[in-house]
Amino acid sequence: MGHIPVMLDHVVEHMAMQDGDVVVDGTFGGGGYTRALLNAANVNVFAIDRDPAALDRAKSVTDAFGERFSLLGGRFGDMARLLSEAGVTSVDAIVLDLGVSSFQLDEADRGFSFMRDGPLDMRMGDTGPSAADLVNMADESVLADIVFHLGEDRDA
Repeated sequence: MGHIPVMLDHVVEHMAMQDGDVVVDGTFGGGGYTRALLNAANVNVFAIDRDPAALDRAKSVTDAFGERFSLLGGRFGDMARLLSEAGVTSVDAIVLDLGVSSFQLDEADRGFSFMRDGPLDMRMGDTGPSAADLVNMADESVLADIVFHLGEDRDA
């Protein structure tokens, strides 16, 4: 099963894209928003994602929409730099479907799922320490602080 973009029809309708608009999909994922925007009007979409698997999924969008679609590898937090490096000086709209995608939850090897056995990874990209590295190397006080603040567990 693929990722189902949140409120896709409503978002595309309210964005009211016009031919020639430049749109940023800051969280490409499976390309649901990107495809819908490209189908809604003759727009150019610059999509951003740091997940190597998302980069692989982008080929079908490139095949379908050609030069109207560009994928930029990186984090949406680096959007200004990534767009500047791509020669984009202004945009008409930005869409972000934030959170973990179904692709990441459904693939046991990604280490996000509670339903499937897999390595404890939990990285959005493929760089940096994994969750297993953190759990096995961090001091107990650091782990308790993470669980307290990010897991909202006051008994951490």
